[in-house]
Amino acid sequence: AREELVPGIDFVPTYGNTLMGLATNKPFDPQAKDYTITYYPPSPRAVFELVDPDNPDRIVDYGETGRVILTTLTREFFMPRFLERDEGERAAPIEAYPWDGVSNLRLFSRFQESVVVGVY
Repeated sequence: AREELVPGIDFVPTYGNTLMGLATNKPFDPQAKDYTITYYPPSPRAVFELVDPDNPDRIVDYGETGRVILTTLTREFFMPRFLERDEGERAAPIEAYPWDGVSNLRLFSRFQESVVVGVY
């Protein structure tokens, strides 16, 4: 929680990898009393989709849990619809980031016992 941090020091959560770079977090709103961390990709060079794990062609509804698909498009590299090993809830666009994001990011639940994880 923000109020537990050292005064004058901001905690800035990020999500990323070498394919997309870093996704930024939704700015903290003390009025909302919502401590959910939501990430938005660095659009237009990267786009998240949250999809049904059993049917990756179906994008889940806002608030629904899905597996992260990442599309990366830069001058140097194009990676369409790469299934990540992460899942979370599809987050609606906000004013600062008018594209979909992902909340409550975590290791894809079907991998829980078979994957050695990095930093989450």
